[in-house]
Amino acid sequence: MKKYVRNLAVISAGIVFACSLSLTGCKAEEQKTEEKKTEIIVESEGQMEGRLVSFEGKTLVVEEAEQDYTFDVSEATVNTKNMRAGDDLVIYFEGKLEDTDTSKVKVTSIEDLGENRHQTEKQAVGTLVKITENTITIRQNDGKKLLFNSNNCQHEFKNGIREGNWVVVTYIGEINGTDTKNVTVIKITDNAPNIVKKEQKKMKIKTVNEKVYTTAGVHIRELYTTDSKVISSLAKGESVIRTGVCENGWSRVQYKDKDAYIYGEYLTTEKPKKNAPAAKVSGEEVGTIQIGDEPEPVTLQSEVLGQIEKEMNTEKEMQAKEETLSETHTLTGTVLEVNMNTLTVSEKGKEYTINVADAQHEYANGIQTGNTVTVTYAGNLDNPEDLIVIKVQDSDPNEAAKDAQYVGVVDDTTGNTVTLKTEDGASMTFVKDGAENSLDEDMDGKKIKVTADMTESETDENIFQAKQIDSAEGEQ
Repeated sequence: MKKYVRNLAVISAGIVFACSLSLTGCKAEEQKTEEKKTEIIVESEGQMEGRLVSFEGKTLVVEEAEQDYTFDVSEATVNTKNMRAGDDLVIYFEGKLEDTDTSKVKVTSIEDLGENRHQTEKQAVGTLVKITENTITIRQNDGKKLLFNSNNCQHEFKNGIREGNWVVVTYIGEINGTDTKNVTVIKITDNAPNIVKKEQKKMKIKTVNEKVYTTAGVHIRELYTTDSKVISSLAKGESVIRTGVCENGWSRVQYKDKDAYIYGEYLTTEKPKKNAPAAKVSGEEVGTIQIGDEPEPVTLQSEVLGQIEKEMNTEKEMQAKEETLSETHTLTGTVLEVNMNTLTVSEKGKEYTINVADAQHEYANGIQTGNTVTVTYAGNLDNPEDLIVIKVQDSDPNEAAKDAQYVGVVDDTTGNTVTLKTEDGASMTFVKDGAENSLDEDMDGKKIKVTADMTESETDENIFQAKQIDSAEGEQ
């Protein structure tokens, strides 16, 4: 990298006339010259080429020659579609740069070197902690949690959206510790078996021997992944012996003298109160709905005859249900609400809230409210107990993405951009020049709604052009 500062000196001086050979004449001219003072006006401009470390709101940190420089870019024009950690940038400024002291510098513009598309794709592998409309959080083998923006990238989930599901996040940029703000996510998938298996082999299990209780209904599985076989389940408040703890969220337990696994967010060493609501150990609400929350009932000998008759009736009911579920149907509608377990979709004015935890998911543009999705299902939409959602997918390109809307609080602004943080933790930067803007210049701290055409952006970009900016004060 090269760094240089260019000083421009404009010198205005008196004109020195040729003096005559006579001594008297020369002295006279010397006196006239001394009377005229030389006027020097110095203006300082400069530029720096550096590697982006972080960009957030109005603060830009770049690294050059193993030194970090922190610039205030609140008045600068950002002339790049990417601000990713690792990108090579040119910072143009006015003022004096002394060593790493940037306090006397005013940044006027930021550009890239045109080489940033050569950044290679990287993968982060971990177990799913949480997914929202705009973000996904995973936990890696060392216990580190990473939160990524997930709202404008491809999603492919084969094994459903369940806590503990192993996923691969493909991104461009560099993660600094747990800071993922300056990376661009390209794809999120649980369908990368080779990458996942390689990471699973690195997983370390800390040996323990302790009695633990469930804080919600949980599945017991053969292995530490949600695509492994469910061998049993425990109701809230039941106990089991834990023999190992994995930093990525899973726990090894003893079940019928064999090793089995339970997602550890629902196991505690203290017995929960009888009337305590189902929750995670942290007290947060249940992330994924568990099927089979109650253990199998114990049948007394005196009830055997009655149970046989009941099973006959159950078999007929199951047969009728299987016949119902053998036919699949589709629903195409608009997404109204997204959460970890369910999707609310509107079709022809009617709303359906469906459990999608175990469905396959394929999204070209992320899963956003306003998007059009097609739901493939079996059973009856009006009866959740008889409904199985097989697949949810959107179209590519999704027409709704042309008017995608993002609501959040303004972190900061530059001369031509605004950075907002959504309620679920996504940090997004938009170019505000050219947008219809109903707000005044002072946006800092305000809740706003940005409308943008996300189909105009490349998959590796993370600065988007706003179409419209409105106040969102009072919106839920």
